[in-house]
Amino acid sequence: MTPSPPRLLLVHGAWAGPWVFDRLGAELRARGFSVDTVALPTIGSTVDMYADAAAITEKLDAADGPVTLIAHSYGGIPATQAGDHPAVERLVYIAAFALDEGETLQQAVGGGIPEFWGIADGMVSMGRSREERIAMVAADLPAGMPPELAAEIADAFRPQSLGAFTSPVTRVAWKAKPTTYVLTQSDELVPPAFQEHLVSRSGADVVRVDTGHTPFEDDPAWFAGVLADALAATEVAK
Repeated sequence: MTPSPPRLLLVHGAWAGPWVFDRLGAELRARGFSVDTVALPTIGSTVDMYADAAAITEKLDAADGPVTLIAHSYGGIPATQAGDHPAVERLVYIAAFALDEGETLQQAVGGGIPEFWGIADGMVSMGRSREERIAMVAADLPAGMPPELAAEIADAFRPQSLGAFTSPVTRVAWKAKPTTYVLTQSDELVPPAFQEHLVSRSGADVVRVDTGHTPFEDDPAWFAGVLADALAATEVAK
């Protein structure tokens, strides 16, 4: 029998959607991976982080074999909550919040209300204005990228439930599953020093890349190779 391709489930970050992985997914499929994504229900609603974890669990329940769960940024929180699922063989965090029991994203970013959170109707926007949102995206893109790209990405972001950012983690998958952390060393959104703290605490295998917060948008073909090499290395180490 021909072995089934390695299965990946990609979990997007705050204010975004599965669309952020369109180009990365295509590159990974070209390398032989089976790729699925999950749309987190806290985007555009007031449900809490546990609804996101339930959406991930639903995907894992339907998986036909072992899955590598790959989470970006905020997506690391519901992935941590749901990732102790029997179908998960490895967790991969990409500049993600690998929080511990009892912790919330709000605590992780200082405990207060960050200045760049625009809060209204129980939801949080990235930036208090479109101009601020564009500036935040532009600051994290590689030098030389066209200015209109920052506006295109910023305009795709949607408000997200405040409850996503205030729900404490109650289950910690990285304590039970093999874990890899991709640390983005030029990150303007999740400080590299904080990422180093998460790596040290979790004991994850670490892959350091000299990129901003979204390396899969900067160069999806290259980043697909980074992921493929990291997963291949973990297979050799078994």
